[in-house]
Amino acid sequence: MKKPKIFILSGPGGVGKTTLVKELFEKKAASKNLIRGISVTTRLRRTQEKEGIDYFFVSKDEFLRLKKKKFFLETQKVLEDWYGTPKLFFLLAKAKNKGLVLCIDVNGGIYLKKNLKGAKITTIFIAAPTQKELYQRMKKRTDGKGAIKKRVDLAKRELQFSKLYDYLIVNKNIEATTKALEKIILPDK
Repeated sequence: MKKPKIFILSGPGGVGKTTLVKELFEKKAASKNLIRGISVTTRLRRTQEKEGIDYFFVSKDEFLRLKKKKFFLETQKVLEDWYGTPKLFFLLAKAKNKGLVLCIDVNGGIYLKKNLKGAKITTIFIAAPTQKELYQRMKKRTDGKGAIKKRVDLAKRELQFSKLYDYLIVNKNIEATTKALEKIILPDK
């Protein structure tokens, strides 16, 4: 059995990772050849987010129970919230001989790249065109000023990881960035 291909997208909050993955999966080749992994998180759901589509939202106690049962490929605490990648998506990709697309934190991406030996992993770092643009995107979210400052500080730390990733894509325009992503993830299509 071939090793499944895993494509890990990481980058600061507000750079458009979720939007890019949604755009990618609107393409026939993506939906035919890939599985989209959905993370589990303890953070509160934003108004536009849908349970089981954007994330699986659980309590901290439930998350820690699942973590203890080894339900996740990787887990990370980001700011005050937990995020984890269910093993189920990896097993499903392997069983169906499809690639797996994960939208995860930079620490989780580096962890999987080092430790998940049963897969061929490609890491893709998504960045905003400028720090000012990233800040503007973060302000559009419903988080308060204190949360935005924490996210900006976190983004500065996360940007240091970009050099450890296989690819760096600057998201100036969703359409162009989606095409760049397709060239990496669906090169034969």
